[in-house]
Amino acid sequence: MRKQAVYVMILSILLFAFIQSVVKTVSSSAPTKIQIYVGPLKVPADNKTYKAIYVQLQDSSNLPARAPTDIDISLSSSPPHYGSVDPKVTVISGSTYAVANFSSTFTPGSATITAAAFGFDTVQTSITTVGPVPTKLAVYGFPPTLPADGGAYKAVVVQLQDAGGSPAKAPIGDVNVTLTSSNVTVGTVDPSVVISAGSTYTAAMFYTDNNNGSAVVTAQASGYTSGFAPIKTESLSTNATKLKVLIGPPKVPADGVVYDMIAVQLQDSAGKIASAVGNVTVFLSSSDMSVGDVDSPITINDSTTYSPALFHSTYRSGVTTITAAAVDFTTGQEVLTTVGPIPSKLAVYCVPPKLPADGRSYEAITVQLQDSAGTPARDPTGDTAVELFSSTPEAGNVSSSVVILYSETYSVASFYSTYDAGSTDITALSLGGYTTGVSAITTYVIDQLTLVVSLVANPPSVSSGNQTTITVYVTYGGLIPAAGATVTMASNRGGNFSVVTDEENGNYTSVFTAPNVTAQTVCTISVNASKLGYITGHGTAQVTVNSTVNIGDLKLYIKETGGSPIEGATVTSTSQPSGISSLSAMTDSDGYVGFEGIPAGTYVFEITKDGFETTNETVQVAPAQAASYTINLTGSASGLPLPILIVVIIAVTLATGLAATLILRRRRKPAPEEEPAAEA
Repeated sequence: MRKQAVYVMILSILLFAFIQSVVKTVSSSAPTKIQIYVGPLKVPADNKTYKAIYVQLQDSSNLPARAPTDIDISLSSSPPHYGSVDPKVTVISGSTYAVANFSSTFTPGSATITAAAFGFDTVQTSITTVGPVPTKLAVYGFPPTLPADGGAYKAVVVQLQDAGGSPAKAPIGDVNVTLTSSNVTVGTVDPSVVISAGSTYTAAMFYTDNNNGSAVVTAQASGYTSGFAPIKTESLSTNATKLKVLIGPPKVPADGVVYDMIAVQLQDSAGKIASAVGNVTVFLSSSDMSVGDVDSPITINDSTTYSPALFHSTYRSGVTTITAAAVDFTTGQEVLTTVGPIPSKLAVYCVPPKLPADGRSYEAITVQLQDSAGTPARDPTGDTAVELFSSTPEAGNVSSSVVILYSETYSVASFYSTYDAGSTDITALSLGGYTTGVSAITTYVIDQLTLVVSLVANPPSVSSGNQTTITVYVTYGGLIPAAGATVTMASNRGGNFSVVTDEENGNYTSVFTAPNVTAQTVCTISVNASKLGYITGHGTAQVTVNSTVNIGDLKLYIKETGGSPIEGATVTSTSQPSGISSLSAMTDSDGYVGFEGIPAGTYVFEITKDGFETTNETVQVAPAQAASYTINLTGSASGLPLPILIVVIIAVTLATGLAATLILRRRRKPAPEEEPAAEA
């Protein structure tokens, strides 16, 4: 069935212009309303653009309707901080729908999409952008303990989080955060920082004093719960013996982004910060690289206490342990968590869910990866290959497969409609272990195409009361074979038809039993082909019925002049009684060919055989008698068998050569020697 879908697609492309001209003139219903469809229903709140808004014209029965001319449709999205939509789309003349892009923001929520056009009622639908909703600020010391040396350290991390403590992205317009230190004798902090739109955190400078002690850094922003974190300063130890892994913040999105959130600090055996004596090379590793990896090695420079490292997240949510190791130092470890939707299933969206049964292809199938709650998710391992199936290919087929690219949440496939209206389930199946997705799409006959009928009788001439097979071929407007049509047959001069058989691919057959006649009769066979939603088609063919009282038999015996039978000679009538087709057959090993039950009358036969001259013979067939004729064929020179021809050619060549040699010898024979002359 998939091959049929490919054939349909190719033929549809080749005949696109013709179909367009047809549907513009014979569309059954004019559009009276607008309908909006969304697919997928949810997209990430990631400030990206998605081809997800489908605006369709429909008639009063809610069926797809073709635009009589180009129709402009205005679109809007509200509230705009969740996302925006293309301001206008155009349903091209002859089409039923148009597709618009939706651009999400970093703010999760539900946006209302409105469509309006002159002469149509305004309609609305919604699309949801998903992601953690930021509600609070969290503050982390990074590191939480700093030298009391009057230095400046980028050690205060402020993160946006949702109510559950997961990192959340800042909305469009950024988040301005005010920072304060509770003990300025210990240290001060940058008075403000900005978490940029689309980011989950930022870092601020902490300026230590020369006093040991503690201070609490407070982060405040309008509309968010405030966050707090302690910062401690102390004198440096000179006896560094172990490594301390610091994670700040401890959770980041599983979004394939690089984060500067890891640091390795030197400490002494009592846990006090210590400075490096010479450069210290530290090797870092991640226990689960499918969750994320870390840069390695890093260097803690001489006289410093720590060094940062980068963490490379993936699209797999999970937990990994970061380990730091260096020669002569105790190893350090810390746990890091990445969060995000974990893909577990496939979802299929058929948009629009209603399409014309017009033999065209439509990019109307969207396959999305989702977690168990229906949130868009990405495959953490790479591209996702998806196999697609149609439950009822007669109503429409689908691309055999699509690929959801790594870092993407969905892909779009083509649907190939047929000319048969109906509903089919589109199933998406992946070998990646995801739950199968299913959705239905329905096609409707909206174009009043005429069924085109052609038929043939085989044989076209039969004797009274005998049978012939009527084969009918039905197509949609002469384009695609029409399956499932109702075919009826009738004869203007009597006779009977067997039940019509659907032979598939638009072919239908019935056996016609000719009427009993006393004279040659021509029956006109009329065929009607009908199908719901299409204009009934008609066709005719003729069958010649010969009376048995005017029928005879004929035998022809073809032989050589010497009397031997000629096998494989072709015997064809070039003239025969009116109303019958040419007769043709080949002689058997005895040189015979016979024609039984043929109309009486005069026939002219042409007999051909390689190696023999073509012969024409006129014969007579009498009613209710068997005529027999013997026809002799004369061999032609060019028709000699190959071995004989070779012998003849060699003989002629030798004879010719011998004659030429004798002639040359005679010409070259010397004259008699003359006697010498007498001396003077």
